[in-house]
Amino acid sequence: MSMASPWREDAPSSTQARSLRGAAVLILLLALATRILGTASRPVWTDEGWSVWAASDHHWSAILDKVRDDHHPPLFFAALSGWWSLAGDSRLALRFLAVMAGLLTTAVVYRIGADWFGRQAGGYAALLYAALPIAVYYAQEIRHYSWLMLAVSLMALFFLRYLRHPLPLWWLLYLLSTAFMLGTLYVGVLTLAVQAFVGLILWRGTLRAKAGLIGAWLGAALLCLPWWEMVPEQITQVRNTAGVPGAYRITPGNVLALADYLFGNQLALLGGLFALGVWLSVRRGQAGGVTRLARVYTILAGGGLFVAMCLANIRVGTLTPRTLAFLTPPLMLIGGYGLSRLPHPARGLFAAMAVLALLTRAEEIQPRLNYDGVARALASQYSPGDLIVLETGFDDNAFQYELSLAVPDDHPTIVRTLPWVELGRPERHRPVVQQVADLLRSHRRVWVVQWLQPAVLLPYLDAGNEGFRRVLVQMTPTGQRYQQLYADHPLVRASLYERPALDGEIARFGDLFALHDAVIAPRVPAGGTLHVDLWWTVTQTPPLDYSVGVYLMPLDEDRVLAQHDGPPGDVPSSQWTPDLPVFDRHSLTIPARLQTGVYRLVVGVYWFGDGQLLPSHGQPYVEVGRVAVGE
Repeated sequence: MSMASPWREDAPSSTQARSLRGAAVLILLLALATRILGTASRPVWTDEGWSVWAASDHHWSAILDKVRDDHHPPLFFAALSGWWSLAGDSRLALRFLAVMAGLLTTAVVYRIGADWFGRQAGGYAALLYAALPIAVYYAQEIRHYSWLMLAVSLMALFFLRYLRHPLPLWWLLYLLSTAFMLGTLYVGVLTLAVQAFVGLILWRGTLRAKAGLIGAWLGAALLCLPWWEMVPEQITQVRNTAGVPGAYRITPGNVLALADYLFGNQLALLGGLFALGVWLSVRRGQAGGVTRLARVYTILAGGGLFVAMCLANIRVGTLTPRTLAFLTPPLMLIGGYGLSRLPHPARGLFAAMAVLALLTRAEEIQPRLNYDGVARALASQYSPGDLIVLETGFDDNAFQYELSLAVPDDHPTIVRTLPWVELGRPERHRPVVQQVADLLRSHRRVWVVQWLQPAVLLPYLDAGNEGFRRVLVQMTPTGQRYQQLYADHPLVRASLYERPALDGEIARFGDLFALHDAVIAPRVPAGGTLHVDLWWTVTQTPPLDYSVGVYLMPLDEDRVLAQHDGPPGDVPSSQWTPDLPVFDRHSLTIPARLQTGVYRLVVGVYWFGDGQLLPSHGQPYVEVGRVAVGE
């Protein structure tokens, strides 16, 4: 005697109900696992960086001002800002809103399926959606696409329930979910258009009930009134987005590519299940009344909108996987229904094949520049208080965020130059150097990160302006996919400039070495790295290759707590040119358990052959500065 399926369509027994709940929990755990794994480690990309920037000023008026020149509503960014205040600004924290929206959408997909296609179809639809790569991918971004998928799913749930029973509760929930959609992403109005067609044309409801739908739409628009005044500007922005990077012009090949994205790179398998679900949904005699209308609506809201959007974009290439992702809940509902109607042995086999194929074919849909690699490389040589200037074009917000995570500084000074350059609009350029002149004068170490955007500050500093000298250059590959897109810009360059005081002299060691300057960060965390930059000249070329030792000591005793010994500069001292300044960096690892306080840094010069220190005014060491070590 075989065990009954937990997805049976008749009223389940208590055992079957427990099995049903267990299966639902497992599907939700799968949805949570797929969406949260890797969320904390993947670097943000261009648009995610923009989201972080938009939410960084925790004031409603500031958020409205920032999104005004964009083409998106402000609700997600306002919520992100509030959540940021509670949960912090880690990648996981800022992506958590999208992760939870993806989890809730999985539950809503099941509920819609159970309402109109049966519990079995709802379970399979939720299972497919839980593993669908495009739905997973956009639930791992600091963007609003996951919220849009949740919004249109909630709209569908309450819209269809209102069609069945036009009660005030369903009306109110439909109104609120519609307002949620309008505040999240304007492309969701296409779903609203399908609902208007079904509710006003196809539905045989009363005039009063249809008037209720219109009232819900007006009420939703009224709730969004605080930002309606900026919508005309945003519509202009939308008109100017043709040909954006990653957009698809509509050709037969591109239509197949976009459909493949929507079906998780399993177009034959999931597309076949969707086609079967469509055929079963529209076949006469399968269902009548509102049930059949609900199934027709689901087809139109998924496959129908996909066809309509492709046709509408024949002349303008603006479709991208992210602007189509909101179609996936209805697509998986129809696919789950098709799967549920297969014979029992084939049904389980196809379900297992589909989930396994979806989980093993996940891919990065949006190319990401190697932001975190650049940030880690820069952070390894960064000192608290360094100035960072970004000449990285539209990726500046992403770089800014990744650098803020990586550098050992609670409040790093990071300056974006894109607002003064405005790529593509040379008539609105402002002189970059003038904007950062005061910051340059108030800092002794300046990083310039440059990629794609024409360099302005780099040549200015390379020319020696403001007394700066280039002392370090890091070249980081952009990553394979970006190298394919921007073959002429395969590397991100991070250059460190320093302004030494070469007129004076701290100490002279023997009759050879003159130490002119020591540039030291005023503070360093316990367990961190302290970079000590020394500037030397020699009165004559030394006969030997000398070494320099930099030592951290207490203020009141000669006891070494941390040290770094090595040859000064990049060229052996026996090859130095007299009177030519030499940059010499020493990096000390501060003990993690070192007591909080102020310590002195001393420098000594010696030949490694005998270890004898060259005297300076009769002393073996010279104090070059002090540093505060803290938590």
